[in-house]
Amino acid sequence: MMNDLQQIEQEKKVLHWGGLAGILGGSLFILVMVFVGVFVPPDPDNLAAWVTRFPDIRAARVVENGIYLMALILEVPLFLALYVALRKTSLAPALFGSIIGILGLAAMIVSTTPHVAHAPLSDLYHAPGATPADQATIALLWQATWGVFNAMLYIGFFVVPIGLILLRSGDAWGSGLWQGLWRG
Repeated sequence: MMNDLQQIEQEKKVLHWGGLAGILGGSLFILVMVFVGVFVPPDPDNLAAWVTRFPDIRAARVVENGIYLMALILEVPLFLALYVALRKTSLAPALFGSIIGILGLAAMIVSTTPHVAHAPLSDLYHAPGATPADQATIALLWQATWGVFNAMLYIGFFVVPIGLILLRSGDAWGSGLWQGLWRG
């Protein structure tokens, strides 16, 4: 049976590693923004140009999404560490906040993989037998695909702060709600 001192030490380790994962994940978020600013050209104005230029930026987008994926995965231990830290003071909000936050991260993780769908569309667009009508249709499919992945990203951006709010406050309607919302 574990004594209180051992349990405290284990909780400190969980909080330590969860905090480090959160810091590394946040650093990777910043790195992604810098990477995109340096290596990915601005988005074109017309729809067909998105599909046309994809082969030129495919590698940069894959690297961008890979780093972003790692950043999101590293935020999961942070949510779990927050749960460990807050479960004794307010179990229900800690549990519910962790679950909601991780579900939001899962939605954002789905949004990191649009190029799985875009690569075949780009190949069809650039195929030798593709007619202008085919290319116009593929451009519309490209836009629809972005819409689906962006919807998942926006859902994640909405849900993760709610999880943080619930983790932050024992009473979701108390003053901690507004502080958590501000931080989220």
